[in-house]
Amino acid sequence: MYCQREIQLDPLSTEEAWFLFMKHSVIHENNEYSSSDLSNVARDIAFECEGLPRTIIDVGSTLRNKPIVEWKTTLDSLKHSMAKWQIFLSFIGEDTHYSFTGFLYQVLCQGGFKTFMDDGGLQTGDQISPSLLNAIEASRLSIIVLSENYVNSSWCLEELVKILECMKLKNQLVWPIFYKVEPSDIRHLRKHYGKDMAHHENNFGINSERVQKWKSALFEVSNLSEKTYTIGYEYEFIQKIVEDANRIKSRLQIRSI
Repeated sequence: MYCQREIQLDPLSTEEAWFLFMKHSVIHENNEYSSSDLSNVARDIAFECEGLPRTIIDVGSTLRNKPIVEWKTTLDSLKHSMAKWQIFLSFIGEDTHYSFTGFLYQVLCQGGFKTFMDDGGLQTGDQISPSLLNAIEASRLSIIVLSENYVNSSWCLEELVKILECMKLKNQLVWPIFYKVEPSDIRHLRKHYGKDMAHHENNFGINSERVQKWKSALFEVSNLSEKTYTIGYEYEFIQKIVEDANRIKSRLQIRSI
């Protein structure tokens, strides 16, 4: 008989992770280096495993009886490979920064999610900053708040292209939030989306590679599984998003054990 019940598992605490790491790395048996030096590196490694038991066990077992230089190399690798941000929020500041997206950010953080929300969402510059690109690449889930004026910002469009690229190449999750807009208007570039894209076409050229990438990305995101908000209590809609994020996190952790 197979069990179909989903069991929600939280990450290990810092001390639980440290105990598990010591057990599998057998760090207390390694006398080649000063205990304080190795212990400091080991604690940092256990922390970078983000409380995931399977990762802690695998890393600890691999480092058993290895020289300290390999421990330091592993630590550096973990710092670059483990997601720095669990969730990346893409939005246009003039629409939702101090309302929906701001509230969503607060509730996600209160729920224990490391969430990246950059005040660059208020900007309308042409080039996306390297720090934002890095944050997108390091995320496990990107939430795109597609509001009325989202396409007005070439900054947001560049974020969108990068997010979908990471979805394909890095198997990241992407949730579009259609905030008081219809997916079909995005798909067919109608209303504000059509007007703002026409403005970009005038600036960059209707056949420019950049504009074509933006159009393709908008078409693609409009066809992803949707979460649509039109009317009602925003806090209830936001709570549902957080509940869905918790379910995803639980499944990720179950696969890691």
